Amino acid sequence: MPKNKQRIQIDLANEQVALMDSVSEQLAIRSRAELIQQAFALFLWAVDEALTGNQVISVEPEQARKIAHYKEVSIPALQPLVFQNYQYLTARPHPWKKQLFLKGRNMTVGQLMATIQANHLTDEEAAADLNLPLEQIKEAKAYYHTHQTLVDVEAQEETARLANKGYPSDAAP
Repeated sequence: MPKNKQRIQIDLANEQVALMDSVSEQLAIRSRAELIQQAFALFLWAVDEALTGNQVISVEPEQARKIAHYKEVSIPALQPLVFQNYQYLTARPHPWKKQLFLKGRNMTVGQLMATIQANHLTDEEAAADLNLPLEQIKEAKAYYHTHQTLVDVEAQEETARLANKGYPSDAAP
């Protein structure tokens, strides 16, 4: 272990560990250590704000526009969940998928990327084959590259769910 790091051990109830793992999965966080580091960074920010006399509050986006001055906390793990102004992509309610879908299609960005990769398509070929605007392909690819961990984790989850239902994997034996 590097000299500038120390290992710590904490005791948590089984329910707390299960909640940590669930949050990590939902946010596509790679490890418990990463989750704790991000939570600790948020805690330090809140402490710093409180020590300077500021209040840490939660407001609806419409109400935030009415406040003259405020600071917004940035938590990297939550960025895939934050609304971004995409022209060709949209969020849809889903029990466990958090990645965006292509507008006008029942297709996630991950499904589009899998199709492009499996068929070795250029952006132009994908647009023509799937009857999509070229700009939609490019926007989806840009989203994928900034949210690749989330998309890949969800693809693994989908494969596992299908396997649990008895559907064979596409992977060769």
